[in-house]
Amino acid sequence: MKKMAQKIVLALGCIAFLVPFAEGCKKENKGKHKLEYSCTMNGYGNGRCAFTNKGDAAGAGCIKVKVARNDNPSNSVESSSLCSGNVGVKETVNKDFSIPGVNSLCSEGGVSWMKICSFVVVEDK
Repeated sequence: MKKMAQKIVLALGCIAFLVPFAEGCKKENKGKHKLEYSCTMNGYGNGRCAFTNKGDAAGAGCIKVKVARNDNPSNSVESSSLCSGNVGVKETVNKDFSIPGVNSLCSEGGVSWMKICSFVVVEDK
């Protein structure tokens, strides 16, 4: 009976934020999110990334999309940070992005931009 009373008092303390660091107030993160992303982009630098959570807990993450010339990888442009927001388990969130300068970087008369440039997606911490 004494243990039950202690649990009730501890629970009430957690709810009222009176005991925020008590042992019973700690949230255990039993799962972990695992975001996978897939991005598409056109030759003008407009694109969309799909963030899919294949983990067993909700979570968020950020990436950057980098476009570089195949003949000179140091000649490149990249997106600003693109963040998924909170993605639930087995959910997918789509985010649009735009990278200024892709058209001028990857344009050569009549040649597909994908033959001149390539893009990679990197995690942004």
